[in-house]
Amino acid sequence: MPEAASAMATTTYRAAVSARSAPMLARGRRGATVMAVYPGAVYLRVNGFPHPGLLPVVSTDALRLPNALVLGSAAPQVGWGVQPGDRVLVGDGAVRLPGLTIRRTRVWQPVPVPTAQSRVDVPCPPAVVALASTAWVGPARALAEGALAGADLADRAEVTVGSGPGLTPSGDDVICGVLLALRLSGADRAAARLWGAVRLLTSRTTTVSACLLAEAADGYAVPSVVRLASALAGGRERGPEVGAAAREVRGIGHTSGADLLAGLVGGLAAAQQHQHERALAGLSTVVAHQFSTADPGVTS
Repeated sequence: MPEAASAMATTTYRAAVSARSAPMLARGRRGATVMAVYPGAVYLRVNGFPHPGLLPVVSTDALRLPNALVLGSAAPQVGWGVQPGDRVLVGDGAVRLPGLTIRRTRVWQPVPVPTAQSRVDVPCPPAVVALASTAWVGPARALAEGALAGADLADRAEVTVGSGPGLTPSGDDVICGVLLALRLSGADRAAARLWGAVRLLTSRTTTVSACLLAEAADGYAVPSVVRLASALAGGRERGPEVGAAAREVRGIGHTSGADLLAGLVGGLAAAQQHQHERALAGLSTVVAHQFSTADPGVTS
């Protein structure tokens, strides 16, 4: 709940900061630029932190990004009092907007999508496939296949990063889905290879989107995506929680959720195919070895 602070003519809100953004508030006060403003969220680019250096400030009923500072209440009824381009202060445990202070009172720990210790076969059920952006499944699969094969991903990343309009362009949402799918499949090296190519291009997309790409590279996403990934990893692809989580993901933004699902579908399909090919190659090697070591005195 907000607290009156008449001495400073401001209203103070209590909030919980993600452990992933806690250092931004722990340091001394520094300038920050307002990047975007919505009824339930304001996105700040904080000086002195590597790109993207984004701090999302969101209300309790807004989409919870994995690095967000989350108010313990709904958004201020009077609004945030800022617009894109405005300068504000972040640090010493608080975010200071005109007439509004948001003070950190605790730290919350985001949960990453699960990762396998070795490559596993994670199926993507029809309920998820049906909600994905059809046009992006193929490109997503191609990105994942390239990463799994150890191919040069520069050209593919070049045409995908920042592709499409909006605060989070479609191409970036797809890449987030692919990164999470590779992690979910235990293909950490492939995910790191893809992120290595994408990271070089994040300056060409929006600050918010660059932030979400970096979070996905570390295995973090909004809660509905984590719930969906956890259900798939747990072999509950036919359970009701999968459909519910997939529908919730699909509802993110205008196309962001559907695009992320396309990345997840394409990435899982590529990882599944890659695993099958490796299994067949291993079987062929075993069979060839058995024939090569057979008793030379025995003929067919």
